[in-house]
Amino acid sequence: MNGAVNLFGLTAGQFETFVLVLVRVSVILYMIPIFQSSQVNPMVRFGLGLAITFVVWHVVPPIPLLDGLGGMTAAVFSQVFIGFVFGFIAFLVFVGIQFAGEVMDLQVGFSIVNVINPLTSQNVSIIGEFQLALGSLIYLTANAHHYLFAGLAGSFNLLPLPFVSIQPILETNVMTFFVHAFFMVFQIAGPIGIALFLTNIGLALMARVAPQLNVFAVGFPLQIMIGLTMMIISLPLLAVVLPQVFAETPGELDSVLRAMRAPG
Repeated sequence: MNGAVNLFGLTAGQFETFVLVLVRVSVILYMIPIFQSSQVNPMVRFGLGLAITFVVWHVVPPIPLLDGLGGMTAAVFSQVFIGFVFGFIAFLVFVGIQFAGEVMDLQVGFSIVNVINPLTSQNVSIIGEFQLALGSLIYLTANAHHYLFAGLAGSFNLLPLPFVSIQPILETNVMTFFVHAFFMVFQIAGPIGIALFLTNIGLALMARVAPQLNVFAVGFPLQIMIGLTMMIISLPLLAVVLPQVFAETPGELDSVLRAMRAPG
């Protein structure tokens, strides 16, 4: 064939390039929580993915014609893997934000009250869902989605089509980013955790000094009041911590993608 067959005015090599770009872009968009939401019409997501693919495809060099169905299948799976790793790194940030809110819920006593998360259709805690919604707004306000689209386009320079190679350092880089996301949880939930820890110590001392005092009757509303107060006071902390995390994510993602670059 040698690329002589035209489909919609494209050679076979150009068409295979378009398909592989579409696969990588689609998987990445599917993994990102903002575009993953069930509230976003699937046709809108498909249209966005197709538009991004069309733009990126024009700057990606056409690949040589792949060796039959087996070569194309291996190339598609390679792009799915790249898209999954790329999306997982971005998804991990939002998981950390929500987990920080769930830690707050546990401390305050709201963990027994659940709501439905429209992103995952799962039961989540109130503060966890609030933190996730607020984090998503900060993500868009800080133009972090620009980093996402720039990283998506840049991934085709770091990891050219069609195949991918997994280096041993990949696991280390992913775990490093995981640790950073876990540290973000402590930065967000730390103020409430420390305040409620000191509150519990104070209640324990009160129970020892005045055994006749019903600590449970006093402690529960006191923890709610202090927890909500500290959450309101610490809300500006999100505007400091999250943009910094979003700005560091492209560098972390770059190191992860480089660990999948084929040798040579």
